[in-house]
Amino acid sequence: MREELIIIGEIVSAVGIKGEVKAKCFSESPNRFKKLSEIILCREGENDKNREGVNVIRYKLESSRAIGHMVAIKLKDIQDRNEAEMLIGYKIYISEDQLEKLPEDTYYVRDLIGLNVLDIDDNKVGRVIDVLQNTAQDVYVIKREVGDGPDILVPAVKEFVKEVNVKSGFIKIAFIEGMI
Repeated sequence: MREELIIIGEIVSAVGIKGEVKAKCFSESPNRFKKLSEIILCREGENDKNREGVNVIRYKLESSRAIGHMVAIKLKDIQDRNEAEMLIGYKIYISEDQLEKLPEDTYYVRDLIGLNVLDIDDNKVGRVIDVLQNTAQDVYVIKREVGDGPDILVPAVKEFVKEVNVKSGFIKIAFIEGMI
């Protein structure tokens, strides 16, 4: 069985002359890199459906530092700018066992995508197809079960989201008039 990989960033440039790279951080905190001892690099298309393939490269981290929402990373075997520039465009992955433990009632987006959405009476309304995170609170994007109407947008707040059960594969939502 192949190892599940989770994307956490992308290398966008080289930094300085000693082999550091700058990466766009896809996780909420660029400081999470400080807790990692190893990352996995893979170019787009070489990692089919987040499954480890032949062309992945594992690197030990020497150090990392946050630069806004970016991160500068020093990889153990990358010694100069030329080697660092060869990594531009590589996606940065971690293995599933490197994921941080989340507080109760907090979920990774990857765990929410695909969950069935039920109304308060247990009727299936649709399924989660995305989670928007550039707003005051997360917003669930729900593809309707029936009909061609627009996707349903639901703020991920306790007023609407009554139950999230990742293990059983559903989210129960108290919809209000005009929401669906």
